Amino acid sequence: MSHPAPEAMLTPENALERSLLAHPEFRQGLYWGIPRTGHPEGPVLYHIREVLDNIDAMVLPADDRRLLRWVAYAHDTFKYREEALRLRQVRIHHGQIAADFLSGFSVPATLIQLVHWHDEAYYAWRMHRRGEGAAATGRLHRLYDRLRPVWDLFLSFFQADTLTGDKNPEPLRWLAEQRVHAARVLEENRQNA
Repeated sequence: MSHPAPEAMLTPENALERSLLAHPEFRQGLYWGIPRTGHPEGPVLYHIREVLDNIDAMVLPADDRRLLRWVAYAHDTFKYREEALRLRQVRIHHGQIAADFLSGFSVPATLIQLVHWHDEAYYAWRMHRRGEGAAATGRLHRLYDRLRPVWDLFLSFFQADTLTGDKNPEPLRWLAEQRVHAARVLEENRQNA
């Protein structure tokens, strides 16, 4: 099956986006994927387009929008490498692979962190769904501690990524409830102090 050129589909807006799209390893990852649950669109290229459209629908400062576009470009592009490693019984998350790839570019550390951990809230939600409430909360707290300075950007990206394809929106609801719960605990602690 023939796919559109990444440049036509993703409309790069700056030098980093053009540089990523020109890199052979990056381009290979854009074409990986078949239609599947959560990603009925198939290749990563189409998913990135959906995430970019969601980012465009948000009201964001220009710098935040640019950073979130970079996260969108890179976040799932190395799933093909994760899959190849898994076949050799090696478990490395595609977010880590992408973060390692990005470290070869002159990019903000924030970008590398957001790409590395972009799926972590989803994994915490899955633990919650399996009845591992305390472990899920602990995992989410560790994520918050890692990303505290850019937590709002993380939440924006998580929303843009989750509201694509036929993904389940429950992780977004659960994450919002966790924030409400945390705010209540802080308020109770202040009142009891």
